[in-house]
Amino acid sequence: MLVVYRPQRGKQFLSHKIWLEKTAMERKITLQWYATCGCFDDDVAQLKSLLIHHQQITVLGGDGTLNVVVNALLGGNEVAHAATQKRMAILPCGTGNDFARAFGYSNKQWRESVFSGVARHIDAGKVNARYFINMAGVGFNAEVVAAMAGKKRFGALSYTLCGIVKLLSYRGMEVMLDGTKLQIMMCLFANGRHFAAGLTPTPSAHVNSGVLQVLTISAVSLPKRLLCFTLMLVGLHTKLPWVKVSSGQCFEIKTKGVSIEADGDVIAATPAKISALAASLRLNIPSAGERT
Repeated sequence: MLVVYRPQRGKQFLSHKIWLEKTAMERKITLQWYATCGCFDDDVAQLKSLLIHHQQITVLGGDGTLNVVVNALLGGNEVAHAATQKRMAILPCGTGNDFARAFGYSNKQWRESVFSGVARHIDAGKVNARYFINMAGVGFNAEVVAAMAGKKRFGALSYTLCGIVKLLSYRGMEVMLDGTKLQIMMCLFANGRHFAAGLTPTPSAHVNSGVLQVLTISAVSLPKRLLCFTLMLVGLHTKLPWVKVSSGQCFEIKTKGVSIEADGDVIAATPAKISALAASLRLNIPSAGERT
C-alpha cells in the first residue's frame, strides 16, 4: 500500500500514522511512504511512478494532499485510470478536511475504511488540464487563498481571519460564464459541500451525482455579504435573491487573467473550461456502509 502525507507534527497526523503502521504490521501489509515535497509537478510525477506498483493509495492529510493524489491517479486520462480499479483511502488530518467532512465519518470509521476492501465510485472535477476533488472557484475564495499564500499560522482559523479581512475590502469582479456577463463576488464549482474549514456553500452537492453544483454570489453591498456568509454557516444562504444555485457537467469562463482556486490552492487562471468527471475515482468506505 502506498501512503502519501505532507510532513507535519500534528497530533491527529501522528495518531493516524502510529495506528496505520501497527495495523499494517498486524495484517502483514507492506507500506511504502511518500512525503510530498510541496512542488506540485514533482509530487505528481513521483506518485505516478510509484502507483504502478500499488493498487491502493492512502492519504494522510487534507484537501491539498488529496488534490495531488487525485492528479496522480487521473493523470490526464481519467477513463483509463478508472479502469485500473486503483483505490484511494483517506485518513483526514489536514487544516480544513473539507472534502472528508461531507461524509460525516468518525475517526474510527475512516480508519476502518482503509482496510475494508469496500469502495464506491466518486466524481472529480477538472479545470483545463488539472483535476480537483472538492471544489474550484473564482472571485472572493481565490482572493483569500492567494492572500494566505499557503500560510495557515492559526490552523483552520486562518481561513476565517483572512476571509473577514477580504470580506470587508473585496469589491467583486466581472466574468463571462457560459456566454453571460456576470458581476460576481464569488462563483464556485462544487463536487463536495464544504470549504474554508467548515463553511457549507453547496449543501446539496453530492460526490456521486455526476455533475458539479455551481454557486454564484452577486457583487453586493457589505451588509448583504455579511448576511450571506452568516447564513452559509447553517446552509440557508441559498434562499437569498442574490445567490444562484445551478448544476451541470461543463462550464466555460472566457474572461482572461482571473485566478482560479481549487482545493485550497490557486491552480490556474482563466480562460478555463471546468467539467465534472463522473465516477472517475474509487474511494474506500467503511464496510458497514456510508452516510452521504
